[in-house]
Amino acid sequence: MNLPRRFPGETAIVCGTGPSITPQTIETVNAARKYGIARVFCSNRAHEIFDCDVMHACNYQFWDHFWPELEGKPFDMWTTRPELEGKYPGLNYIEERWEDGLSRDPSYICAHHGTGPQLVNIAYLYGCTTLLLVGWDMRFHGKVDRRTYKQRRYLGEDPLTKNHWPMTGPNGELSGLIKEMETIHPADYGIRIINCTPGSAMTHFEMMDLTDAIASS
Repeated sequence: MNLPRRFPGETAIVCGTGPSITPQTIETVNAARKYGIARVFCSNRAHEIFDCDVMHACNYQFWDHFWPELEGKPFDMWTTRPELEGKYPGLNYIEERWEDGLSRDPSYICAHHGTGPQLVNIAYLYGCTTLLLVGWDMRFHGKVDRRTYKQRRYLGEDPLTKNHWPMTGPNGELSGLIKEMETIHPADYGIRIINCTPGSAMTHFEMMDLTDAIASS
């Protein structure tokens, strides 16, 4: 199945699940969608707090666990897990391939080891030309050791995240995922990617306050 070019030339707010998200973030994002300023793309459980147009989760365990809550939701849903193709009505399958950058071909996206980078590719293939990133902390704060952090890692833990312990750098940064994102050069695709996440460990895209970024888009 190909990704549809539904939103050509529009702005996308691509929502992660980092703990930097505040009530003001949620209010700003939802207002931007309500008034037609931006489309909202949600990774994993971000759809629980943001009004959503498109959501994506790459892990089959996520869909098996959360499908009873997601069935019938009024937004597009995607996964890259071939074993889920046709399993849940309304869940769409898109192929992933291990390539740098972004796929220009709507029949597949680049894998990049994570839902977030894949969702950026989805927003691009939906036709969006300005992508604003929120909740992309790209670090776990207060690292003590690989499985001990003094601060929460996500907006909310669940049975899946409690068993997910990716390798992090000395300050808790998600180094591997950041390196994957560094293969994406927005100018090569005629788009802007603006990281609107305060304190994000990922600094190679433009950095801007969310409200300012919305105004400039």
